Amino acid sequence: MYPQVFHGDTWTTGSGAVLPVGSIAMRYAVSAFEGVRLYRRADGRGVQPFKLDAHVRRLGTTLALSRIPDPGIEKIPGLVDDLVLHNGIEDDAYVRIAVSAANPGMIDDEIDPVLTITATPMGRKRWLDSGMRLQISLWQRAADLAFPSAAKVISSYAGSRLALLDARAAGFDGCVLTNADGRLSEAPTAALFLVRDGVLSTPSLLEGVLPSITRRWVLDVAAELGLTAREAPLSRIDAYTADEAFLCGTGLEFAPVRSFDSHDCAQWPRHPATSALIDRYFQEVRR
Repeated sequence: MYPQVFHGDTWTTGSGAVLPVGSIAMRYAVSAFEGVRLYRRADGRGVQPFKLDAHVRRLGTTLALSRIPDPGIEKIPGLVDDLVLHNGIEDDAYVRIAVSAANPGMIDDEIDPVLTITATPMGRKRWLDSGMRLQISLWQRAADLAFPSAAKVISSYAGSRLALLDARAAGFDGCVLTNADGRLSEAPTAALFLVRDGVLSTPSLLEGVLPSITRRWVLDVAAELGLTAREAPLSRIDAYTADEAFLCGTGLEFAPVRSFDSHDCAQWPRHPATSALIDRYFQEVRR
C-alpha cells in the first residue's frame, strides 16, 4: 500500500487508519466500498482515475440501501487527486474507497461513518494472457430478499470467498456463482459475459448481479466494435456451449475464459470479441 492514507478527516499512515475492535463495522460487517483504477496516461502526464464519477454514484446508492449515513462522498474526487499527490503515484494503481461504521454499538444503533481512501500499486492480472478455467459453483449469490445485490458491501463477499476457495481447492482458477433459481449470476469479484455466434450475453441485474461499472462499459461500447450485446438469463448449458467467454471488473480488468468445469470454450485459444474489447479498453483508459 502507498504510505499516505485519508481516514476520517485527516491524512495518516496505513497503520494509523484503524477502526475500534468494538466498532459496528467490525462487529456486524457494516462497511461499504468501491475500487477505482488509476491508469498512467499514454502521453506521460501522470495518472487518472477511470469512471470515478460512476463509482461515487454507486457508493451513494450503496449507502442509501445499507442505511449508512453519507460522510461527504462529494469530496472523493478531490481527495483522490490529493492521494496521488501525497504519494507521488505515477503508475497504474488501485484506489479503495470505504465508508465504515466506526463507532461502537449494537446492531441497530445509529452509525458514525468514517471515510477511508487508500491506494495500492496494481498492474495487469496474469489471466489477461493465460485465460481462466472456471468452476460453476454450487454456492449461490444471495437473493435480493436476503440483501440488495446493488449494494457493494464487505459482507456480500463472505459467501463468494468460500466459493472461490472451493474452486481453487478443486484445481480451478476461479468460479461463477448461480442464483437461487440456478441461473448464472457472476464471479466473486467480476461480471460474466458469454459469446456465441458473435452475440455477447450477460446476466441481467435481476439475476442477483452487482451493477458492475466495467460490465456497463462493455454494454455501451460493444456496438461501436460491431458486436451485439444483450442482457439475458443464462444457464450452465449456455456456459458449456459458449464460443468464448470473459470476466470483467475494475480490479480484474478482463480475463478470457478457457473453460467451464470440464467444457472448453469452443474457439479457445481464439477469443476475437474479448480481444477487441480488451484493446478498446486500454486505449480508452490511457487516453
